[in-house]
This record gives sequence, C-alpha cells and structure tokens, in this order.
Amino acid sequence: MSTTIGYSSELYFIEAQDVMGLEDNITPIALPPHLTSEVVVLLGNDKQGIADTLISGREKVQNAIQNKQTHIGVRFAFISNISRWNLPAIFFKGLRQHYKFQSPNIYHISLNSLRSMHIERGFRNAQNAYAISKRWKISPEERVNRYQKLSNSIKQNGFDDKYPIAIMLCRRCGIKDCVDDGHHRIGICVENGIERIAIRFRAAGSLSLRLQNLCLKFINLFPKKTN
Repeated sequence: MSTTIGYSSELYFIEAQDVMGLEDNITPIALPPHLTSEVVVLLGNDKQGIADTLISGREKVQNAIQNKQTHIGVRFAFISNISRWNLPAIFFKGLRQHYKFQSPNIYHISLNSLRSMHIERGFRNAQNAYAISKRWKISPEERVNRYQKLSNSIKQNGFDDKYPIAIMLCRRCGIKDCVDDGHHRIGICVENGIERIAIRFRAAGSLSLRLQNLCLKFINLFPKKTN
C-alpha cells in the first residue's frame, strides 16, 4: 500500500533557527507542484521516537538566517494514519482519535501570526474558562481558580515551552488545521501581551487534494471567528 502524505492548510511563520536544526529527510517524497518552492517539514512521531525532518527548502532557511530574518514560512507534511477511503475516520472526532499522533518537536511562532490564521476553535478567558467543553465537569469556583492559577504562572514566568499549543493538521473535515489544545493559554497570552509562544503539531489523516478543493468551498461559507 502506497504512503499517503497530508499537508498543513496553513503556512506557519516559524523561527528560522527552529527549522535550521532539523535533519534532512532521507526518504524521497514527491511534493505537489504548488509546494515545490516552499520550505516543507515532515512530522515525526513522539511515541516512535521519530523526529521531524526537512523535506525541502534548506537553502531558503540558510539564506533567511544569513539575512537575519527571524521567521520563515513553513508548510508541514505528515504520513497519514488514515486511508483516504476511510472518510468516517477523517470526518468524525471519535473515530479520528484512534489514529492521532504527535510530533516530538516544538516550534516558536508569534501569537499574532498564529491568530491571524483563524484556526482557533473559540476564545477562552476568565468568563468562559473550562465551561464550554463537556470534558470540564467542574464547579464555577474551581473553574475560576484553575484559570487564575494558570494565568498567574504565565504572567510570572512567561510562556512555558514544556506546554506548547497543540495544532492538529487537517483537523476540520480533513482539510483545515485547528488548534487542538491550548485555547486557555492563548487567551492568557492575549490578555498579557505575551507574543512569543511555542507550538507542536498533531495529525491523523487528510482528504485527497481533489476532495479538499470541493469541500473547501463549503468550509469557507462558515469561517471560524475569533475575538
């Protein structure tokens, strides 16, 4: 069975030094024509001890660093755990969870750059902290205390790279990247003007490029809004 490669819906402006430190990918991957000129990174797998590797764009990264360019646009690729024909697992969260994996690498990005992509699934603050998701079955008092504890930690110590914002590639309908975990940390950083944050990527599967083009027209009719 041939390997299926998925690609991030967004171009992430990552700190160039983070990308420069990656090893080159040794397995040939034929990029789609529209991505051949981009810097492309292949996600690894933390459970398998596989680190991220650089598929293309080494020279671009080197030039960026030589020209003292702090950030560079990066497309992220991943080997899909879901067969393209398995549409239920791509579309439904409950099934998709069984295929999800995470890269061990973290990257640094500006908060404004991340938010400009509109990939958040909502905005969290002190008023709605831990109250939207069904997983948070806690009292209002505990919600306030938990949020305040996290807020105080970030205000005092800055953003902790040990707890990066998790972004899942092709999470929405097998096409659109979305923040998978870390909305409360994003909200606190917005409130306190903290600009430099760390992110980590997750993935499971994606639609074929042909189906993506069809579904993207529908998705664009209902854009996600953030505050």
